Amino acid sequence: MNIRLIRSYLLDLYKLGAGEKMIKAPTTELANFLGVSQQSVSRILNKLHTQDYIYKELRNRVLWIRITEKGLMEIEDYIKYVNDVYVNPGRFVFEGYVSTGLGEGAYYMSRKQYVTQFESILGFKPYPGTLNVRLKNPFYIYQNRLLRRLNGYKIKGFRTKERVFGDVKAFKAIINDRIDGAVIYAERSIYGFDMLEVIAPEYLRGFFKLKDGDKIKVVIYLNME
Repeated sequence: MNIRLIRSYLLDLYKLGAGEKMIKAPTTELANFLGVSQQSVSRILNKLHTQDYIYKELRNRVLWIRITEKGLMEIEDYIKYVNDVYVNPGRFVFEGYVSTGLGEGAYYMSRKQYVTQFESILGFKPYPGTLNVRLKNPFYIYQNRLLRRLNGYKIKGFRTKERVFGDVKAFKAIINDRIDGAVIYAERSIYGFDMLEVIAPEYLRGFFKLKDGDKIKVVIYLNME
């Protein structure tokens, strides 16, 4: 069952009161409410239970269910996402914390083949290094996962005598509502969904007087034309 269906069913069960307490779950009533067959209801509840989204309990041969903490968190993240869709159409807003990376940003950002493309495509020459922003809120991590699926601006990779440099994907961004920059995703990124790599024409740590652990805001603007 894909995540969109899971959220839909969890929201429906929450509407019935399963987010606050155990509720009776007769398949006939649930089938009418969800608009599926009784057999489908049983299959849906079994999958939600197997994936730890709901509790199931039989009481005198009557099924009772309740949404788990994992299920409630999934609902909460989805509601945040829906609200963000309406408030920030065409934008992804992140808040995270400055983090020391593995030191590879300066090496990659000093490659002339990358720099000339950044200048041509994004409109600025990036400072030779990246600012790593650690995402701790599950909602922002989920957003980052979604963003990575989009195309963005393509910075083509290249080959030297020593090695191959992969493609890079970039999205224009504004950092702390003041500096135009971009968020980049290397084709062979070593980071997970809890990290953003930010570039800008300025040395961001110096410009904003940042140190590890400081909070920072990054707003990404999509180009879907």
